[in-house]
Amino acid sequence: MSNKAHDVPTKVTAEQGEVMLDGPGGLAISFTLDAASKSASAIAEAVDEVHRQAEKAQRPK
Repeated sequence: MSNKAHDVPTKVTAEQGEVMLDGPGGLAISFTLDAASKSASAIAEAVDEVHRQAEKAQRPK
């Protein structure tokens, strides 16, 4: 990945039946309820994987 990871969380709001994201780098997007729910689950799974990777990297070799 060529872009630096952002360390500022994305602002998330609910407006008129949609989930709105407003984040760094000009991110501005809206999701339907279903798409937001599936995206949230996918993000949670990816976060869990990054935690596992970080723990593995900290173990003595």
